[in-house]
Amino acid sequence: MQKKFFNIDEISELIQEKKHTIRFWEGKIDKLEVLRTQSGHRLYNYENYLILKKIKYLINIKKLTLDGINMHFQNTNNFNPSTKSISVELKKLLSILKSSN
Repeated sequence: MQKKFFNIDEISELIQEKKHTIRFWEGKIDKLEVLRTQSGHRLYNYENYLILKKIKYLINIKKLTLDGINMHFQNTNNFNPSTKSISVELKKLLSILKSSN
């Protein structure tokens, strides 16, 4: 069974980013909407995970600022992280299959 939600410790480990950085991004990136429990704990779903991975990529590889990332997400209104992620994963799988022959 796949988990539907992750806490900040799990997300931090999955994307290899510090918790305080993720919390900072949450306050600065409009696209990132995180659920909270009644006690205030953050819960991240799979879409949040994909958005966080995209944010990390845009900062570290594309060298965008946080304002630039917000503009990127505004310009790609039809951004569907699930579709993009599936496409990337399928390309990786195809590459692995080709190299094994």
